[in-house]
Amino acid sequence: MIFDNAKGQSRQLSHRQLPPPAPVLPKMEESLPTRANATKKYKDSLIAEVNEAINQGINTTSPISIDVSKYNPAVVNEVISLLTKSGWDVTGINIDGSYSTIILS
Repeated sequence: MIFDNAKGQSRQLSHRQLPPPAPVLPKMEESLPTRANATKKYKDSLIAEVNEAINQGINTTSPISIDVSKYNPAVVNEVISLLTKSGWDVTGINIDGSYSTIILS
């Protein structure tokens, strides 16, 4: 065998203590920002503004106006589509290719 001609004392491996294992982090959707999470939060922010405006103007006869100038036009289009599917009559005021205001009635 390979170790048949080995001479001398056998060495024992030291039993030094291994470092503790690294902690396992829990999986959380919010833990690492991803583009999808950021887009969802951005869209949810606009939806929250729309819901707040609807709640404030729900018992009035005048149309509900919402400033959307700070939002990306693609996100505004998605929200307009959701509102239209929910039965709202939505008018968007476009300035320089992006929405400045949407009006719900």
